[in-house]
Amino acid sequence: MDPAVPKATLKVLALCGALLVLVAAVTVAVAVMVWRSEAVGKLRGCRERAANESRELGARLAQLEQELARWQQQEEALRSQLAQVRGHGKKLNSSLVSCRERVARLEANTTALGDEVVALRHERDELARGKVALQEELSRGEEVALGLQQRLEEAVEQQRALRGRGEQCQARQRQLETTLRGYVAEVEALRRRGARDRATGRRCPPSRKG
Repeated sequence: MDPAVPKATLKVLALCGALLVLVAAVTVAVAVMVWRSEAVGKLRGCRERAANESRELGARLAQLEQELARWQQQEEALRSQLAQVRGHGKKLNSSLVSCRERVARLEANTTALGDEVVALRHERDELARGKVALQEELSRGEEVALGLQQRLEEAVEQQRALRGRGEQCQARQRQLETTLRGYVAEVEALRRRGARDRATGRRCPPSRKG
């Protein structure tokens, strides 16, 4: 075997290896360049996004600052309102105390009025019972009055009858008095005549029987 063949083979192999290394180096370099370009693109995109986000964050920050200022103003307004509310709360507490006192007085008055209403109802019931009793008594009184009126009418009739009888009695009495006067006059006349007759000595005529 020719000793030059291994050397040529080694050279070829070395050349192939060098080519492979070169290809690998080129490939790596290309890959690095591609990665670098992609990385640069991504970096640019990241920078753009970062710039955009920074602008957005700046705008958001300005908006938040405005909102913070507005919230601070609202907070001050709310604090002033809270102070006013506390003042009103004190007034309301005092008003509530006075209202509670008024409610207590009204409840006491209501209780007293309720008791008075109950008493008035009892009195009304008693008056109603008294009214019924008075009506019954009035009915009995009317009956008694009717009876008394009837008795009065009867008494008036009796009085009229008695008056008539009295008038008759008075007439008979006058008649009897007249008759009695006549008898008395006749007796007196007879006495005088008897006295004259005794004085003259005459006898008295026999008396008349009538």
